[in-house]
Amino acid sequence: MIHNEIFYLFSIISVGYIFGNIKIKGFSLDITAMLIVALIAGHYGMVISDDFSLFGLAIFIYAIGLQSGPGFFETMKYDGIKLNLIAMVLLAIIFLSTLALGKIFALPSNLVEGIFTGSLTSVTSLAAALEIKNDPIIPVIFGIVYPFGLIATVLFIRILPLLFRINIEKEVEDYESSQKARYPEIYTKNFKITNENFKNASIKKSQIEAMTSTVIERTNAAKTNELEVEDVILRYNDVVRVTGTKKQMSNLNIVLGEEVEQELQFNDNMKVLRLLTTSKDVVGKKIGTIKELKALRGVITKVRRAGIDIQAHPNLTLRLGDKLYVVAPEIYSEKVTKIIGNDLLKYPAADFLPISLGIVMGILLGSIPFDVPFVGVIKLSFVGGILVVALVLGRLGRVGPIVWNLSPHSTTLLKTLGQLMFVATVGTNAGKYLMEALEKNGFMPIYIALATLICSLLIVALTCRFILKMNFINIMGLLSGAMTSTPSLTMSNDLTKTDYPSIAYAAVYPMSLVLIILLAQFGMKIF
Repeated sequence: MIHNEIFYLFSIISVGYIFGNIKIKGFSLDITAMLIVALIAGHYGMVISDDFSLFGLAIFIYAIGLQSGPGFFETMKYDGIKLNLIAMVLLAIIFLSTLALGKIFALPSNLVEGIFTGSLTSVTSLAAALEIKNDPIIPVIFGIVYPFGLIATVLFIRILPLLFRINIEKEVEDYESSQKARYPEIYTKNFKITNENFKNASIKKSQIEAMTSTVIERTNAAKTNELEVEDVILRYNDVVRVTGTKKQMSNLNIVLGEEVEQELQFNDNMKVLRLLTTSKDVVGKKIGTIKELKALRGVITKVRRAGIDIQAHPNLTLRLGDKLYVVAPEIYSEKVTKIIGNDLLKYPAADFLPISLGIVMGILLGSIPFDVPFVGVIKLSFVGGILVVALVLGRLGRVGPIVWNLSPHSTTLLKTLGQLMFVATVGTNAGKYLMEALEKNGFMPIYIALATLICSLLIVALTCRFILKMNFINIMGLLSGAMTSTPSLTMSNDLTKTDYPSIAYAAVYPMSLVLIILLAQFGMKIF
């Protein structure tokens, strides 16, 4: 069994993981060590099937897509267009500089194409190029350049904070502050109804909430039956406790009347609960559709997500791990808690239907051919299809009874295992013909690839940091996504000790992948 591929795979992962975690003056090779070990193993005859690489990519990209889906669409509302334009510029610089150097050194087209696809470390671009011209030299050059391009990209991400003298912790704090700035702060205040209109009209609580977009969480209005489900009628001199933004509170001042500064005791037997959204029956649903909560007169007044307070409007979709502020009758506290969940350990950790079904849909989407003018027929490919489907499913949260969100433990396992399998497999397969290809073609392809790659990445990084004044978290995610580099994203997440770079990565990855395919096929037609 020691000559079995599974033994090779986990041996490489074990040795690479050990060396990757060795730190010298705070510096470690991390995922690069895994690649180096895999290259050496491949050179000495270890062979691992490409199926392991595809499996690793599938589960890694799917987990990233699900996790980043909501953030991806939010990012597109704000910085998505800018990030994608920068990514396109980076790829265009690499493409044009590779083409220019190829012309200067009078290199044949197949050699130039191998350098370009190898420097991008994109198997998808290699496949796209081979569809135009099935030249065996292209994958050979790709094999020479690929490991150096991969190591260079990962090391560039690792060294960039040191080069720019970046305080990662401060960048994370600034990033979190910028995210919070997009959401107005949520306040809770008491109001006494002094508007004269309430003397002569029956105005319901829901009418005020709809008019002002606030949430009335408590009131001392008279009730006919404490246990009856009803829409309370507000009257003159009633006191209510309301949750909303500063602007909404100002409007409420006009609608209701005076704000009550002092603390008030509401004799309504209501209790404020702070609960984690962990029930599969609630995750992915809009607040306004949770009928079980309404039946118990429970009111979600505020949602805290990723350190940010979000207003609990009826159309807000709840995500796994959201912290909810719920006001409900004290006698229903246990029932309300059971509805929301409040226990991450009870969330299904091995629900494989969303995983397998999502990956199947992604592969099917990636197999659909698209006719692009002047280029021909292209496909999103295996990885691109899975990512697009995962992003959409992550945004939806659930479709009918199927909840697409995964538990944090499942997401971490899929990402880690997938990335390790991918790097170990790619490294062994590149290492087995590395020396032979070097002897035949020399180091010229590597020199050109590294020159174009490092210079292009440095130009874009400098522009983003010192001209566009971008946060370093977004820069790392942008560079990794533009290069469609899974190991670089892992390095970025490891450096920041967060998944924040994944947001920018997911925002540019789909467009970058399509552009890489187009450039690879376009290059074969003009080289």
